Order: sequence, then C-alpha cells, then structure tokens
Amino acid sequence: MKLEADRPPLLEVRNLSVRYLAKGGPMTIVRDVSFDLRRGEILGIIGESGAGKSTLGNAIIGLLDPNFEPPTGEIRLNGKAVVNGRAREALRGRKIASVFQDHTASLDPLMTVGAQLAETILATGRKASRKQAQTLAIELMGRVGIQDPERRFMSYPHQLSGGQRQRVVIAIALAGSPEIIVADEPTSALDATIQMQILRLLRRLVDEEMLSIVLVTHDMGVISEIADRVLVMKDGVVVEQDTTASVLETPKNSYTRSLLAAVPRLKISDVPQSKHHEEQEGAPILLVEGVSKAFSNPRMRFFGKRSEKSALQNVSLSLARGTVAGIVGESGSGKTTIGRIVAGLETANAGSIVLDRAKYDVSLRGSKNGLLGHVQMIFQDPASSLNPRMTIAETLVESVRFGLKVQPENKNPGVEAMMDRTGLARSLLDRFPHQLSGGQKQRVCIARALLAGPGIIVADEPTSALDVSV
Repeated sequence: MKLEADRPPLLEVRNLSVRYLAKGGPMTIVRDVSFDLRRGEILGIIGESGAGKSTLGNAIIGLLDPNFEPPTGEIRLNGKAVVNGRAREALRGRKIASVFQDHTASLDPLMTVGAQLAETILATGRKASRKQAQTLAIELMGRVGIQDPERRFMSYPHQLSGGQRQRVVIAIALAGSPEIIVADEPTSALDATIQMQILRLLRRLVDEEMLSIVLVTHDMGVISEIADRVLVMKDGVVVEQDTTASVLETPKNSYTRSLLAAVPRLKISDVPQSKHHEEQEGAPILLVEGVSKAFSNPRMRFFGKRSEKSALQNVSLSLARGTVAGIVGESGSGKTTIGRIVAGLETANAGSIVLDRAKYDVSLRGSKNGLLGHVQMIFQDPASSLNPRMTIAETLVESVRFGLKVQPENKNPGVEAMMDRTGLARSLLDRFPHQLSGGQKQRVCIARALLAGPGIIVADEPTSALDVSV
C-alpha cells in the first residue's frame, strides 16, 4: 500500500494526556502521546493490558467515561482542531467511527441486525428514505462479507456467529462513510480462522476505500499481519513507534523486546508432557460419556415437529486430577457447549457426567443437578459475566462467600492476595467493571473462579482478552 507521504496527515495527535478521577485523587492514564495517521494507513497501538491503549482510542473518538477529566493536548483532523462539544459529536460516525472489542455488547439484542444498520445509516445524516436505508444496509452487509445478506438482514444478533456479528459491527462503523475507524481489539474473541478473515476484510477496506484505521490490540500476530506502523505503549506512555518491520525485526526499547519474547511459538518438540498423567491411579476426577446436545428453534416447525440443530454428538472425555485437558476447534464446533454442560449451566439430551465418583443428571440445570460450585467457569466474555452494579471487591468477596471453601467470618478471604496473584493492582478493588480494561476484567473473572475453591475449572478462552506477557 503506497501511503500519501507527501500530503499532510489525516489525523494529528500532539501531547495528548488523559487523567482518571479516582477516589484517592486524579491518576494519569495517558501521558503526552503524539503521533500522525495518514490516509490509507493502519496504525497499530500495542501494549500490555492497562497500558492506556483503549483510553487513547476513546479519547480520539470522544467517548471517554465521565470519570475522566477532559483530555489535554491537541487533536487535529484534516488540519482542523477537534474540540469538545456538538462539533465533535457531529464528527462521530461521519468522520471517525469505532469498532469495539465486545461485538455482543455493541448490538441491541431486541433489534434485527438489519434494522440496527439501517438506523445507523439514517442517524449519520444520509439523505435516504427508510426503504433506501434498508437497501444500503444490505449492500453494506455484502461488502463486509456476510453471506446471503438479504436473509441475514432479518436475523437477531444471537442468531449469528461471533465472526458474523463482528462483520455487522464493522458494517455499522462504515455506515456513515468515515475516514477513520478506531478498532479496539476487533478480533480478540474470534478463533484463528475467523480472525484471519476479519483482518483481511479490514485490509481490503483500507486498500479499496482509502480508509485509515487506528488498531488497538495486544496481539503481536494481528500487528504483523496488517499494520503499517506500530506505536508501543507502557503505563500510558509511548516507548517506541516506527514501521511494523522495524519494530518487529529491530526493536529499540527493552519493553518492546520483552513483548516480542513473550509471543508463543509452537514447536511440537516443546509441547510439555504432564508430569501427573502417569502417576494418576484409580477413577478420574471427571468422566463425561456419550453427551449429546441439540438446540431447537420453537419458531421453525416441520410436520408439527420443532426444527433442531445438533451441537454435540456422543462426546466423551476424562480428566485426571491435577491435569489440564484442552478442547480446540473453530467457532461453532461445540467447545463452549460441552464446557457449559460440565459446569451445570446447560442441559444435555443424552449422556452422563461423573464428578469425583458422584453421578450427575445432565438433563437438569443449575442447582438441580448439583454441579454448581464443584465446577467453576471462566467465561470468554468478561464484560457480560461481571455484575456492572458491584465493585470488584464485592464480586470477589461474594465468590468466597458462596464457594465450596466457606471462610470463617473473622478470617481474611484472601481477596487482596488473589489480586496480587493475578497481577491486578489492589487499588482496582473499589472500581466497577466498566472502569477496567478488557484484560483486567478477564483477570477478575479468573480470580473469582479461583476464590470459590472448585475441584474443576472450565476455562472458556480465558486468555482471549489478555496480552501475551500477562
């Protein structure tokens, strides 16, 4: 991609600083960040969880939480200063759009995806009738690679796969024909195959439509795949910025080198062999036999019978105490479904589960089958699995209170120690989930599961929101 190096930058950020109003006093989250973004360029912003990447992206688009002070510094778009107020709001969606990390939370579950897309087209000021907006919405869905867009136009978000929902979110971002898209972890919740499809889609949009993208991510693989330049952040400060090739091949900063060193590289000879496996004798702690699951659609009936879709067919597995069993597969292969059945959160149509020599009824759910508490689940989406009205401290203390290992009232439940173990600052205990980064929320979910003292943990993509070093 040949960038317009001879033209002024499309976006200029100079000495941008952002402070958060915490109970103990203001905290600087982003400090003196400066960079340029040219037309037709993808700028990758990378760093560990809590480095200030998402805060920087939100500051650019003007979507900071009310608990933040107004940013200081200067943001210029096409040479004109971007100031707060209605003028800035008018830019949102039309000149600068966003793609958020959580595609599930970005879509209204009560509206079809087509209606949401058409609504956005009209809201961004396009002069079109409602019928014309629907036609444009279908065209946009086709442009982002959604198969059979006429039929999918009438689908609700829960009827689409994660990759399809992410494509819808990208289509919504394109609805106002923006010049810049701020994409915050757009592929973190997707499997490797779908992730590559989304990355290729973003690259194609940049090449064909001369869009510019600010790509916030913790994934070095994503950066190496599509970014033209990279900005590396640590503790709210830019420690290095250069072309992607220079940063990946000859990093100048020690922090950048440590990030690159933490990237996992798969070698079959390096796969660890479990030291516990051969030592285990007797019955396994978990035995799953012949589990099958089919989901029915009450609206679809053929000859008086509900239409069913098979999610699992005769799945069996065993788990020895002190070992880790990995379940791998593409999106929609049934990984999460078998995990939810083992955790007692979903029923099965057939099969059996034996946990610690006790048999459980897979046709029952929740407290009725007795699995709850003995098995804890770390969910893939940390944002939707945390109560938004409870502080982090309240969430973790509740896990201790209702866990298997009941703590005496006069004993410290170990919440602060668990914060240390999972790499979280104790100062976060008084915050609410929306005030944490995606990686911090995921670590809270891990801490919550560990504090309950279960015999087994079902971890559904437990590191999808975490950077490689964490």
